[in-house]
Amino acid sequence: MASNLLCSCHRIHRAGRVVTRLYERAIADSGSGLTPQQFAVLAALAEVQAMTASELTDVVGADRSTLTRALERLDASGLVVGAPGTDRRERRFTLTAAGRTEFEVAVSGWRRAEGALRRAMGPDKVAQLWDLLEEAEVATQTYVQKTGR
Repeated sequence: MASNLLCSCHRIHRAGRVVTRLYERAIADSGSGLTPQQFAVLAALAEVQAMTASELTDVVGADRSTLTRALERLDASGLVVGAPGTDRRERRFTLTAAGRTEFEVAVSGWRRAEGALRRAMGPDKVAQLWDLLEEAEVATQTYVQKTGR
């Protein structure tokens, strides 16, 4: 690897792309047409029942425009439905019956991908990875909040 690419941002992005491809293939092989991002949205809604786009942005960790596109596709596919929330400006999204079925189909692929990663790295390393990624996320957010950068 070129020495000018030896930075944390590049390494995290590169690893993320490889891992994302593993999950994309596994979810597709399950017969689901979902992307990992769409799967994450459906998983969040399956757990919480109804959320606004802002709440989903926080839970899923996507930027607002990416999440909006995912919700538009899921809505157009009949997998989620948006309804007015308590505030006129917000919409609350819920899974449809078709969305719950599609999510359940995709879970088998997600489990295969998760198992493959755990077998490849070992469960202790995966747990360590999760801890380090959470620490990086929190530390970076704290730094940005303190410095405004």
